[in-house]
Amino acid sequence: MPSTVTVGRTIDESGDPIPDTGIDIDPDGPIADRLADRTGPLISNPITGEWVTELVPAAATDGESATGIGIFAAGNDGPPEHYHVGYEESFEVLRGEFRFEVDGDVRHATAGDELTVPEEVPHTFRNVGDGIGVTVTTTRPAGQTQDVITTLYGLAHEGKLDEDAQPGLLQGLAMTAATSDDTVFTSPPPAVTIPVATVLGPVANALGYRATYPKYQSESFWERHVEQPTL
Repeated sequence: MPSTVTVGRTIDESGDPIPDTGIDIDPDGPIADRLADRTGPLISNPITGEWVTELVPAAATDGESATGIGIFAAGNDGPPEHYHVGYEESFEVLRGEFRFEVDGDVRHATAGDELTVPEEVPHTFRNVGDGIGVTVTTTRPAGQTQDVITTLYGLAHEGKLDEDAQPGLLQGLAMTAATSDDTVFTSPPPAVTIPVATVLGPVANALGYRATYPKYQSESFWERHVEQPTL
């Protein structure tokens, strides 16, 4: 077998993978093993260089937990600082080097390290290594993290995020209004954003903006946009 295989390339409008948009992995390594065990499509954010897929969906645990794998390109800045309402989030690093910030404390983590962030504790992370970084992430209870990620990644593929991978005002209001009891970003201050979204979120909805869209939950959407692993 080849020493590496490329997966996750962005697929263009002609159905062809775009060069240099995927990730190279060892077909006999632990990352390939996890991807082979995925329970959903491999999704990606072509702006930030991120790939995510479910390993254990919430439906398989009656909502008690959900587990997925995240792959982050070198230099990836990770998510903006945020916290989760009502559930914890744990990380197991499979590859690479990460810088976690948890409630203001900094921790570096490499392959084999594990970290759990309690509910309502602000946190963020970024890949500070020279190559891809890979984590297995579990939320307990399951929460809506996968839905938020899927929506943002789908918007990215359709050119509906800006160069910083952020949604426009109305899209952001629709998402904040629907997810403020699940995932809260710390900047701008939630004391400002949540009341504004509560008032203006219905306006965004009336104009057609939603927190999630059925098409992004469809496996066929991702098969058209992201090269799926065959491992």
